[in-house]
Amino acid sequence: MTRNIDNKEGVSNIVSSIVQKTWQAALGQLELSVSSANFRTWIKTLSLYDITPPTATLYTPNIMSKDYVEKKFSDDIFDALHSTNPQITKIVFVVKKPAKATQSVDDIFTSEEKTPQSNISSQTSQSTQLSQKKESGFNTKPSKPSEMSKISSQSSIQPVKQTGIQAHYTFDSFIVGSSNRLAFSAAQLVVEKPGTGYNPLFLYGPAGVGKTHLMWAIYNAIQKTNPDSSSLYITSEEFINEYVNAIRKGNNFTNKYREVDVLFVDDMQFIAGKEKTQEEFFHTFNTLHQNSKQIVLCSDRPPKDIPTLEERLRSRFEWGMVADIAPPDLETRIAILLNKAANQQIALTQEVAEYIASTVENNIRELEGALTKVIGHCRAHQTELSLEVVQQVLGGSIVKKPSLNAQSILEKTAKYYEITLADIVGSKRDRDIVVPRQIAMFLMREDLGLSYPKIASNIGGKDHTTIMHGTKKIETLYKTDKDFADEVAQLREYITK
Repeated sequence: MTRNIDNKEGVSNIVSSIVQKTWQAALGQLELSVSSANFRTWIKTLSLYDITPPTATLYTPNIMSKDYVEKKFSDDIFDALHSTNPQITKIVFVVKKPAKATQSVDDIFTSEEKTPQSNISSQTSQSTQLSQKKESGFNTKPSKPSEMSKISSQSSIQPVKQTGIQAHYTFDSFIVGSSNRLAFSAAQLVVEKPGTGYNPLFLYGPAGVGKTHLMWAIYNAIQKTNPDSSSLYITSEEFINEYVNAIRKGNNFTNKYREVDVLFVDDMQFIAGKEKTQEEFFHTFNTLHQNSKQIVLCSDRPPKDIPTLEERLRSRFEWGMVADIAPPDLETRIAILLNKAANQQIALTQEVAEYIASTVENNIRELEGALTKVIGHCRAHQTELSLEVVQQVLGGSIVKKPSLNAQSILEKTAKYYEITLADIVGSKRDRDIVVPRQIAMFLMREDLGLSYPKIASNIGGKDHTTIMHGTKKIETLYKTDKDFADEVAQLREYITK
């Protein structure tokens, strides 16, 4: 009997190993064939559960992911699996969380980093202690000693009172377009299933594209649907300042953040490089997540691009949904202008809206600022809001930025580092040429979302494995070297001028 059990376990282990190796090989192909943003947001959330020829079954985390992946990436996934295992001639997507037997993409591409499941498992003792203390009414403290051990927790806990609520930011007033549809859908799911849908929800994008609007929309919607819930919206700077003051004065700090049902933190990029603050936020994050409390974070860049952010925080920020909000396209910009004008009872023609939207392309803040400027002029001079007036008021005050493409990245990177374009796309191996070349590869991958073969075609037809090596080398430096990250940031700013 024991032998039969052992045989069954052996067969099960072999099958599991085959599934893992097949998915690992397929992921390697998919990382090359789709953009890094799509790979991170969509492919990364999948797991290969079973192979029963001719069918391969993949798990998706939710119905929205299933629908989108089936529509956009089913061909890529099928090609990758079929080329790895020709017996696979059909793929099926099922909504279910990944099975433990299936290796996740984090295991495959980041061998030093545990998956969320294994991280949580490794903290079972801490989770149990936290749970027991919470149920018994004791204050919770991280099992690992930190600076917070210096802070008194004997003072009475006052209910969190949110100040500065932005009630006008709602889902209804948020204009949805191709640049923000994923983030908007994820935000709505958080309201429907806080703590169980996307947790955490990490929103990122440049300034003025609607991140703060969407975060407050989540806050207001949760307060409306569940008024008894406790939500707290802060910036990372406020968290840092309160933490520093708490240590200095010995005030209670921990429970304010760990007792809420939903925690919103804006501008997470500013927590980078602050070791003690990151330590405290790590324990705060764990406590909330382990108790199924919703966490919503916001930054100007994705977790992997925040320099000097601890790896354990980076991996946790990617547990749920990482959704980008890009600058709005022309159609969305027009809709934003028409909506703002309607709210102010201003007659704005399609022609005028199209002109302003075509002139201001950078972000929503500048777009609405241009409209406000025009409306103010018309009211002051008691004139109609016509195309002629708009052209007169805006005039040459707004300069359109050139569109970003591979060629502009290559040309401006070469100019920035005082080398020639021929050098950067050539084969010279001098360090003062190789590094700028690799940085240009990195920017094309990250800022344009180009695949490795596409980047290779723009840099002298180099082998895509060379591109992958160069890109990953720069990515590692960007994450670990603050001076280098600042240099890349300056180059980015120079390129987009």
